[in-house]
Amino acid sequence: MTWKQMEHSEETQALAALYALGSLDGDEKARFEQHLQDGCTVCEEEVRKLSGVVEELSLSAAPAEPSSGTRERLLASLDRETGSATNSTSLSTLMPQGVLLREPGLLIARPFDMSWEEVIPGIWRKLLFVDEERHYNTALVRVEAGTRYPSHRHADVEELMVLEGDLNVHGVLMRAGDYCRAEPDTVHQETFSESGCLLLLLTSQRDQVYA
Repeated sequence: MTWKQMEHSEETQALAALYALGSLDGDEKARFEQHLQDGCTVCEEEVRKLSGVVEELSLSAAPAEPSSGTRERLLASLDRETGSATNSTSLSTLMPQGVLLREPGLLIARPFDMSWEEVIPGIWRKLLFVDEERHYNTALVRVEAGTRYPSHRHADVEELMVLEGDLNVHGVLMRAGDYCRAEPDTVHQETFSESGCLLLLLTSQRDQVYA
């Protein structure tokens, strides 16, 4: 009996259901697909209807947590699939922009590639390093001309070096190359720049600002 002659039989309808469920494989799947290509409109319609039912059933299923064994096998499979991709990918693509190397005890960064963020109007920074335990930042800071920063109390040591321009700190005009260190609990009066400046700043995240 040919496949064409079976198009209206119960066997063909059963095969159509299995095909819609994705349960046919190998020669059986190939023979049924050939049967569809031969022009059996009845089976084509059956597969189309059943495919829609299968999709609706999958969407209506209640969410369920996988068993611990299934979850572990899935995670292991994902690790195997992504492991080779990770090994073949340059480490620089997995690190923040501008970070050339980061491993325990060593950080190398290229600030030129990092983006600026405006922390208050007229003051921008590039975070080079954040010490989470100490709550301490190392950053490049750019101050626009005429910008003023309020008086503040230092929660930890503050160090800054002017790289470009001018900065008035505690009544002293600092220029490129000048360095300032402030000990914990000291207070800086209002700080400002007349023409704008670029500086390297190491400071606590917990400084108290007097607005």
